[in-house]
Amino acid sequence: MKKDWNTWLRKRLTGRIGEDDIMEVAYLTQGEENNPVKEVLYALLFDSDDRVAENAVWIFAHFDRANNEWLYDKHDALIDEAMRTPRIPKRRMLLGLLLRQPFYEETIRTDFLDFCLERMMAAAEPVGIRAYCMKLAYLQCRFFPELLSELKQALEIMEPEYLSSGLKVVRRNLLKELGEKG
Repeated sequence: MKKDWNTWLRKRLTGRIGEDDIMEVAYLTQGEENNPVKEVLYALLFDSDDRVAENAVWIFAHFDRANNEWLYDKHDALIDEAMRTPRIPKRRMLLGLLLRQPFYEETIRTDFLDFCLERMMAAAEPVGIRAYCMKLAYLQCRFFPELLSELKQALEIMEPEYLSSGLKVVRRNLLKELGEKG
């Protein structure tokens, strides 16, 4: 009898999951032959049950490099969900997934770039989201000298004494990457 992956995965993701659960589901979705299982897991990423959706993203965050590439075709949908979700943990994990994806000059989305630039400057945003947005802004701006200049100016006006140690490090590293000592 063929396994009903939707029912099985949904049941696994409705509660609290631990490292063993994550590794088991990640293992069951590895390889091209398991792409149908990845599709079910991916659909659950958009589930109306916040726990299910966040657990699905959490499992994708544990994919190895080869299986992570499967998400490349889902780039725009992941961006849309990261910008849309009100859930901070889900947004943080989605931004982390996007950091593992390539960004190309021809496919840069101005709405997402604006989102990243706004969020990295917003003191009310959690540190993790701000840090991810700083890195993602750089990945998008690096193709355009005028945008790199704008990013550099934004980073320079962020006053280090008001930043957490994590944000200071990201800021300093990006300014160094941009050819300026932080």
